[in-house]
Amino acid sequence: MQVIMKRLAVWLFEMALQAVMLGLFLIVSHWSDEDAFGKDLLFFFETTVLLFFTTGYVFSTAIFRAIWRGRGTWLHPAIMAALFLIHFEILNIRAGGSFEPPERLRLRVAGTCIAFGCALVGGLLLRKWTQAGSKGQLVEVNSLN
Repeated sequence: MQVIMKRLAVWLFEMALQAVMLGLFLIVSHWSDEDAFGKDLLFFFETTVLLFFTTGYVFSTAIFRAIWRGRGTWLHPAIMAALFLIHFEILNIRAGGSFEPPERLRLRVAGTCIAFGCALVGGLLLRKWTQAGSKGQLVEVNSLN
């Protein structure tokens, strides 16, 4: 049970980091007012989180993070990046192709890289966290002998 809670905590961290990073990317690519950085970041963060929920991205990544047992460093982030691409296309189709082709390409590339990077960082964090917990348990058992 403790491992599942750690996985979900890392997943929450990944989703929050991804939303902030996408928000920062959108601010940089669409910067209109230099004085409203915090307000713009909050707006894009909230918008990104809303889009994550409406396309089902949050649900699919949560399930995948909870059940993923692979030990490979690169496979999980690659799958998360693919999930981002799938859900971005769902968003674009639902919105009636609201993104122009050059902007769509920039969002695909940046979003995929962000999803990959956040999943990579989350996976490394989870691996260290679970290894530290298991080492601590072994030390306690050995100290009792």
